[in-house]
Amino acid sequence: MAQLVQQHGNVSVHQLYRRLETVGKGAYGSVHKGIHIPTGSVVALKIINLDTADDDVEDIQREVALLAQLRDAPNVTKYFGCYMDGPRVWIVMEFAQGGSVLSLMKASRDGCIEERYVSVILREVLVGLSYLHKVPVIHRDMKAANVLVTSVGKVMICDFGVSALLATTSSKRNTLTGTPYWMAPEVVQTVPAYDTKADIWSLGIMVYEMIKGSPPHANLDKFKVMDLIPRAKPPRIPEGEGSKDMRDFVALCLKELPSERLPADELAKTKWIKSVAKTPVAILKDLVLRLHQAGPRASLAEPLPWEEEEERE
Repeated sequence: MAQLVQQHGNVSVHQLYRRLETVGKGAYGSVHKGIHIPTGSVVALKIINLDTADDDVEDIQREVALLAQLRDAPNVTKYFGCYMDGPRVWIVMEFAQGGSVLSLMKASRDGCIEERYVSVILREVLVGLSYLHKVPVIHRDMKAANVLVTSVGKVMICDFGVSALLATTSSKRNTLTGTPYWMAPEVVQTVPAYDTKADIWSLGIMVYEMIKGSPPHANLDKFKVMDLIPRAKPPRIPEGEGSKDMRDFVALCLKELPSERLPADELAKTKWIKSVAKTPVAILKDLVLRLHQAGPRASLAEPLPWEEEEERE
């Protein structure tokens, strides 16, 4: 386990970082806003419970190694290090004040984001994806919840490695790689092996999700959806909703055959993305402002079960 941790003599993580409010929870643990005590800079603290089998620890080691390898990747959350804290590991990452695109959707009317913002978000996501795909890393869980926006409008892909991590861990976590509604047909079928083009499909679903407020088949149970995806015609954004260029972009992502989907580099050259070539990311500050005006979400403010235990001790 030692190679997982950055060695800082006997310095405890609690001397370096102070945890502020909880900003997200998942099966694997929780994400918090935090402060780096020596500098006062704001960070994201992802705290994973390690009360699991040894192979889970290996998965976390793999994720951390991947994050470290991607330190220079554009538009990917920056990784600052990780620390042991009893049965938990703290992974320290760049913090995004605007939260996820999903939280920005929830603060918007009808839960949808206007196309003028969606195109800029996509342009930025494509920069990150094209870098990842050359590594090659498959994200495996592209969706609005896994794209973050900072207070200045910078867009970052997050939570990859975690999808890979969750796929191989014990059954109490995700047994599937990714989230069914965004999954490519070949991922649901698991044969043949899938490649980076699986992310391109998910990207198309993500545009659909931002424009429509939820992914296709969101009203169905996830097992029904997995049965449906390989058999249904690829989803399309209906005519009259958004521009033709955007609908064409979605159609280029959502092709049944992976080989027919355009790679990230090529998608960046499409008419729709080219149309916002000169639009600064600062336009996304409108969305962040909207979120802050909506006020905090109380559901994430309460302490986690293990925090309550520690407070009682």
